[in-house]
Formats: sequence, C-alpha cells, structure tokens
Amino acid sequence: MAENHKSNTFAVLFWIGIVLVLGMGGVMAIFWKTLPPELPWFYSLPTGDSQLINKMWLIWILAGMGGLLVMTRLIARWAGKNDATVQTTIMIGGIMAVILMAASFVKIMMIFLNV
Repeated sequence: MAENHKSNTFAVLFWIGIVLVLGMGGVMAIFWKTLPPELPWFYSLPTGDSQLINKMWLIWILAGMGGLLVMTRLIARWAGKNDATVQTTIMIGGIMAVILMAASFVKIMMIFLNV
C-alpha cells in the first residue's frame, strides 16, 4: 500500500510539472505573433538592452524545463530507490523550479498582452 502511494505521489508531481510546461508552451504558441521580437527576461541586469532576449529563446527555455523535469525524475528514482521521502523531496525541488520559471513567464505575458 505504501509503495503504491509513493509511486502515485511521484507520478502526480511529475505530471504537474509537465502540464505547467505544456501550458506555457500553448500560451506562447497562441500569442506568438503578438509578442515583440525581444522580451525582457533578465530583470537583475541594468535597465535597457541587457535585459532583453530574443523571443525564440523562450522555446529553448521551455524545452530546457521539460528536460529538467525528466532529469529530476530520473535522479529522484535513482536517489530514492528505498526512500519515498527522498524521491518526493527531489521532485518537489524540480516542480518549484518550473513554478518559478512559470512566474517569470506569466509576468512577461501580462506585460505584452495588456492583462
């Protein structure tokens, strides 16, 4: 029973991350033509051109987040073979990375979509 619960939690966390990445990709695909060619991404840099990235980089960022989730799942499985807490903790870390990236993505979309 506990083994089944462990795999369910593990799978649910993974699929939450995948749904977030796919959702961001869908929103980006829908509004691709309305986005300007360069978007602000690096808010920690001084104001101006140094903050901007080409919008094509968003595709690579989303692909990287999907790859990060897959790597996180593999690492969590390997590191937590006998410990559900380790697996869950590692997966939560991966999901938090996706959520933080999603917050930046939403901020950019809100700026340019006048929401």
